[in-house]
Amino acid sequence: MDRKDQLRNVAFGGAWSEQIAGREELIRAIETLHTAAARTAGLDVRVDAGVNVALWIACKDHPKGDMLRIAWDKGAAIPVAGLRQQELRRVARLIEEAHRGRVR
Repeated sequence: MDRKDQLRNVAFGGAWSEQIAGREELIRAIETLHTAAARTAGLDVRVDAGVNVALWIACKDHPKGDMLRIAWDKGAAIPVAGLRQQELRRVARLIEEAHRGRVR
């Protein structure tokens, strides 16, 4: 049983239980982006479905989500592996910082 199902069965649940599941999903998405940024030399993050889903989760509800997604896409297109990795790490940190109040 996944965490979302566990929290759904809590009799006194309510909105807080849904917020926990959403926050955990966001944390996993940000972790995925950090991992992808670190592995970008051997991983084309532009076509990796897991990375694309994580990027969507991390950007969908944020006011600057479109801007952050565009920054990630531009960084992923950098042809030099070292520069690409540096830029994607920077953008992953920006995405994490943008959600600081939700993931801590």
